[in-house]
Amino acid sequence: MTDPTTPNPPDQPTELPPPPVPPVVGPPFATTADTTLVGELGSAISEKRSHVRAWAVGGIALAIALCCGGAVIGLVASDEPEATAGASSSPAISPTNVSPTTAAPTTAAPTSAAPTSASPSPTKTVPPPKPKPPSYKMLSARQWKLIAKNPDAYLGKTYVVYGRVTQFDAATGTDTFRADVAHRKMPDEYDYETNTMLSGSESDLDNLVEDDIFRANVTVLGSFSYDTQIGGETTVPLLQVASIKVL
Repeated sequence: MTDPTTPNPPDQPTELPPPPVPPVVGPPFATTADTTLVGELGSAISEKRSHVRAWAVGGIALAIALCCGGAVIGLVASDEPEATAGASSSPAISPTNVSPTTAAPTTAAPTSAAPTSASPSPTKTVPPPKPKPPSYKMLSARQWKLIAKNPDAYLGKTYVVYGRVTQFDAATGTDTFRADVAHRKMPDEYDYETNTMLSGSESDLDNLVEDDIFRANVTVLGSFSYDTQIGGETTVPLLQVASIKVL
């Protein structure tokens, strides 16, 4: 039982005391003021520790959030070029990423072209047109005298002449002979006056001999000079015989 005479102790505070704090080294005998100061100091330290702990937890959470956000941003940033590249250019086709496609068999029967019985016609070669045969003109006495005067001026012209063979021997050869020529057939063999050299093929001239009277289709080849038997030189018309007939 308590002694009623003993004074009651003062009322204890209803608030819980602050968490224990490390002992403060002080004088061996602390006063009441010192105890109050120590209590306030412990409360301040406890409150500061709670703030520090809250800030530390918040900082760790923020750091984790920043790390996760950076990783997500990095993944998104790394995926964006691939997505953009996939949208801008199609991937190269290679045997490894393309699955082979098999064509479905067709049920239609193969068509075969019917053989044609028509054989290709050979190409016809058109022969070149034959040259038009020259026309041999008849001459007047004057025209023939002009040709005999300057045969080079009528080179290549074609005419009909008449004459008498005056020399056709070993000296002239088998394809050339000398004759007296006129523009037409003369009534006497000595009326052929113009000394002329004529040349032709051996086959055409094979049956021709001296003193024969002939009719010939000729082409003017110009003038011709030869040595005479008496040691002189003479120039005469030269005619190419196309055809000749003994009269």
